[in-house]
Amino acid sequence: MTKIPIYIPDSEVYLKLGKLILLLNELSTNSKKEPILTLEKISIFEFLTKHPMLLNRILYLKNKELIDLNNSEKYSIEALFLDRGPLFNFSTNKVLLNLLIGYKFINVKIKKDFEVNYFITQRGIEYAQNLDSQYFKRLKRIYKKITPIKSLSYSNINKLIEPYLNYGIKD
Repeated sequence: MTKIPIYIPDSEVYLKLGKLILLLNELSTNSKKEPILTLEKISIFEFLTKHPMLLNRILYLKNKELIDLNNSEKYSIEALFLDRGPLFNFSTNKVLLNLLIGYKFINVKIKKDFEVNYFITQRGIEYAQNLDSQYFKRLKRIYKKITPIKSLSYSNINKLIEPYLNYGIKD
């Protein structure tokens, strides 16, 4: 019996790097241009991007504009059954962030309390502007919807997500 190889696009390194560059391009600094993204916040925003129904619930709670969802974002297995793993396993994002640092697309700022914040460089901004497929355009729109909550602390965002992780997303 021959096994057919299965290609999982979400596991593709260059796709993950592109998604991360876009995330950092849209969300890495606050209105004062200070870096605000920690590894934990990057992971939680990436999680919300994979689960836009959950993101809509949080935006609704915060009285922010919602995302127009397509059917696959509403009714797919991944949408209905949240995989909590990426919220607590930061190893993949650490590797990807180190690659982006190596490419000089992002940089790091260590704050006085030793909090490590990641932010996009000019080179990264220029690269992000060239990511213009339909998929990346959709991601940019989703990241823009996250903007109103990007300055919340990781623990506050986690508190907003936690009930849905425990009890699921219901209509």
